[in-house]
Amino acid sequence: MAQEFAPTASAKLSAEFGKRRGVSARRSPVFDKIKEWTRIWAIGFVLWTVLAFLGAAGTHVYTASVGGPESWAQLLAWYMAISAVWSVMTPPVYALSRRFIFERSNWKMVLPLHIIASIVLTCIAASIIVWLEPYVTWTPEAHVPFFPHMLSRAFMDIQRYWYILLITQAIDYYGKYRERELQSSQLEAQLAHAQLEVLKIQLEPHFLFNTLNSIAALARNDGPAAENMTLQLADLLRFSLDAMGVHEVPLSRELTILQKYIDIQQTRFQDRLQVEMDIAGNTLSALVPNMILQPLVENAIRHGIGPRRAPGMIRVCTRQVFDELWMEISDNGMGLTRFGGAVPPEGVGLRNTRARLLQLYNHDHRLTLEDAAGGGCVVKIHIPFRTHFEEVRTSDAHSSVA
Repeated sequence: MAQEFAPTASAKLSAEFGKRRGVSARRSPVFDKIKEWTRIWAIGFVLWTVLAFLGAAGTHVYTASVGGPESWAQLLAWYMAISAVWSVMTPPVYALSRRFIFERSNWKMVLPLHIIASIVLTCIAASIIVWLEPYVTWTPEAHVPFFPHMLSRAFMDIQRYWYILLITQAIDYYGKYRERELQSSQLEAQLAHAQLEVLKIQLEPHFLFNTLNSIAALARNDGPAAENMTLQLADLLRFSLDAMGVHEVPLSRELTILQKYIDIQQTRFQDRLQVEMDIAGNTLSALVPNMILQPLVENAIRHGIGPRRAPGMIRVCTRQVFDELWMEISDNGMGLTRFGGAVPPEGVGLRNTRARLLQLYNHDHRLTLEDAAGGGCVVKIHIPFRTHFEEVRTSDAHSSVA
């Protein structure tokens, strides 16, 4: 029986606890509203208290200079009473100010509402203050009818309502401005991200189609070599999938991807292609755009080495120069001005490389193409030297450089 009773009792307790939690959850908006009003009251109390001290001090100095009978204690008590009443009135005025906000489309309706609310709430506050006056100032005064006294007090204090309204509206406008500014920056970031993704989508098929054409051409003459290149391409594509959605990777990882691409091309060109790596050790952890080197090496092979019958050399060099990372890809091929002194038009890879650099670094980068001193072409890229970035996933980065 005990074993049967225990689960039942536990279930009842759990159900009861769940009900209480449900009641608590249903009441949480009310508690949040009370908490908000308490905070607004506390802020209003502090501000009105400061103003009370300043008002009492100013009145005391003035009455003392003209020989007035009011003492500092009486003045302070009187001003504190007024501040206490308006501290209580501040939360409802704040609520009305947040509920009825002045906007270009509704100000004709909101203005009369605030005029009426300011009159009603100020008269209520003035009535309380006039009722408290004999108890706070503890000085006998000539009898003044209640209504004229209250009306006089209301005329003096109605600006307090509009002070609260003005401050609340200013805070609300500032919050909306910051929100629009944040949304604008988020939209800009999303647009830049989308543009980068489009550029990568354009770039990767370009590389893939070129490689498949190379495999097709090689398959006519050397079946085993074509099979080996196909396996190398599959390995490269699997490795590239690990970096999907990432725009910057460590240079070590970029060099690993580049080496896999070079292996594919060396299968095709055999002894006609040599690649030399001159990589400074302190640059391996530097962040670079994902797949930034591969299209540049591809251009060097296609336009510099491909048209030649003689063996060609491609050199990849990286250095840190002050706060910049310098990368150079040079070849000893035909050079830029091989077509009658005219620079050939840029292809998809180079155009997308420029666009990606602009998206990632704005104008804080440089990419130049020029004829190399000993013949051929050299591409130079200068970007900010960074070794960490919150959006870059580097846990699976490869640190080996082939």
